[in-house]
Amino acid sequence: MKQRMHGARSTTHLVEWLTSIVLLLCIPAACALSQDKGQKTIAILYFENNSVVDKDKLDPLKKGLADMLITEMSKIKSLKVVERQRIQSVVEELNLGETDLVDKNTSQKMGKLLGAKVLLFGGFSNLFGDKLRIDARIVAVETGVTLKAEEETGDLDQFLPMLKSLVRKIADDLEVKLSKTEEDHLESAKEGKFSGYVTYAQALNLEDNGRKFEKMGKRPDAIAMYENARTMYQKAWDESSGYEPAKQKVEELSALVTKMKKESK
Repeated sequence: MKQRMHGARSTTHLVEWLTSIVLLLCIPAACALSQDKGQKTIAILYFENNSVVDKDKLDPLKKGLADMLITEMSKIKSLKVVERQRIQSVVEELNLGETDLVDKNTSQKMGKLLGAKVLLFGGFSNLFGDKLRIDARIVAVETGVTLKAEEETGDLDQFLPMLKSLVRKIADDLEVKLSKTEEDHLESAKEGKFSGYVTYAQALNLEDNGRKFEKMGKRPDAIAMYENARTMYQKAWDESSGYEPAKQKVEELSALVTKMKKESK
């Protein structure tokens, strides 16, 4: 009788031990997706251009797509999204090239420098038949393990609805509960000419070049570059049928150029 009781206790201990091991193995992935009950910190890195059609023309979207995702995801209160300017600064400081950004070790290093627990990056493809595919991966900074992968495919002029649909999927993957206001915002996406979003991405490059000149103390060159960027943002606003961030950029750069010109007198 004692032997049977001892055997039963041993079996119970074995089950408890195995359960503990399983739970310990599951903890890292679970922690990466739900770090705490507060804000989850995520860094969105630049995307790869895997396009079959108009590859060179769409190159600015590598940065532009990341910027637009940052803008949309920053509107979710439960997420703390690293600003694109911080990401751009790290890219420049580390002197990273396009291929470096998709390297596992480099991306993990960037994630740590940016204070993020998870990274989001991926690629996009302009396919035949005016179709666009966007692929995104959520990666744990600590381990480099891909936690989730998402994809959106649709017509080019459905770019913004596709983008917002992707944001919704990512929020679900990060176990973020959206408020009614956030839900409504993601549902409100309207069609706009795809060329407008490409123009917006081109303007981002001009703005970044302006900041480089400003850091170098080349104020006239910086002002000229900012003015070019402002013109492109205005064009993006018109082409995209009213992409709000483009209008905000026009206003920001107008104020910046006015200030810099006054200071130069």
